[in-house]
This record gives sequence, structure tokens and C-alpha cells, in this order.
Amino acid sequence: MNEPFQEERMVRLRWACRRTLQVLDRPLGAFLKDCHQKLNLSEQFAFERLLSAKDQDILDWIIGNRESGDAGVRAIVNQIRVHNDRITEGHPNE
Repeated sequence: MNEPFQEERMVRLRWACRRTLQVLDRPLGAFLKDCHQKLNLSEQFAFERLLSAKDQDILDWIIGNRESGDAGVRAIVNQIRVHNDRITEGHPNE
């Protein structure tokens, strides 16, 4: 991807991580900042599908009340949980 397109995409993703349910801002934003660049293309698309979901659905998936019907989104949710746990424990880059 060319540089301007990638920068624009990251801006759009940062805005998409800002949610009406503010409890989602931290895990989604931190995951984007710390992990997105390491994802393969399929995982990046799954993350974007996750961001297109309703806030309450995302919250339910992250806290484990329900699972997404999309296997890619389920895998990203698991990665977000792991990353959020590391941040909470003070080890974001492990």
C-alpha cells in the first residue's frame, strides 16, 4: 500500500476505535496502536469488520457474554482480550 493511503486508512481506523461506549475506546485504540501493524491482511480485515459492529455487540464479545458468528472477528476479539490483559498487568509488549 502506498504511504498516503495507509496514513488515511489509519486515521479512519483511529476514528472507528472511538466508540459511543467509552469503555471500548481503550482496548480498541490500544490494540490498533500496538498490534494492528503486526496483523496479516486477513486479520486487518477482521478487525475492520469488528469495528463495523454495534458497540453493545463488541462489548459483549470482549467481555465474553457472547461470540461473534464470524471466525475472523472471534480471533481478533481474543487478540484484543490478550493485549488488554497485558496492558492492565503493565506488560503491553510481551
